[in-house]
Amino acid sequence: MNVIERFSSIEGEGTRQGSLCSFLRLYDCNLRCIYCDTTYSYGLDVEYDTQSAAAVAEDLKQMGNRYITITGGEPLLQAAEVEQLIDILSRETTPFGPYEFNIETNGSIIAPFQRDNVFYTYDYKCPDSSAEESMHPHLCEALTDKDVLKFVVSSFGDLQRMKEIVLTKQPKGHIFVSPVFGKIAPKEIVDYLLTNNLQQIRIQLQIHKFIWDPDAKGV
Repeated sequence: MNVIERFSSIEGEGTRQGSLCSFLRLYDCNLRCIYCDTTYSYGLDVEYDTQSAAAVAEDLKQMGNRYITITGGEPLLQAAEVEQLIDILSRETTPFGPYEFNIETNGSIIAPFQRDNVFYTYDYKCPDSSAEESMHPHLCEALTDKDVLKFVVSSFGDLQRMKEIVLTKQPKGHIFVSPVFGKIAPKEIVDYLLTNNLQQIRIQLQIHKFIWDPDAKGV
């Protein structure tokens, strides 16, 4: 596995927001979104460690957290290794219960495997990201009840696109909307949800960017 970083922190967003969590950030991404906040995870000049799935599993076990989030970059570029890692850890447990995994993916690749203790967080790329054309054509159909669909928006146009997708595709799972940090006021998003009666969408703020510096790594 090609690993950028591993660290213990809190889940900053989504259904596990605020919970202690171990993070595994994998190297490389197949997209180049304008608002990307982890540009250090891809590129030819980026340093990363190469480890076996078994070695990475040992590192994660030492952190002691039940919840694990696998992110990137795009972690599904290493799907076989990710699946192997999950299967290794799933044979064990923690004092707080069995391991549970969140795989954060950019929406260009749909789930290549399913497990009872795994859910996917899909980041739908809105028009301002410059990457919407890379979204998998069956992304919304692939969602299960436990998955998360996240829209990161920076403008009214992005909000309009989010509304169109949600109302026409009616995706399963948990639906969240987040502002691109510093680009759109959260109040504008709330006003939009209220005006359009979008009951199925929850606004979220990335709380780690309020606890620590918004550009901090390893948090």
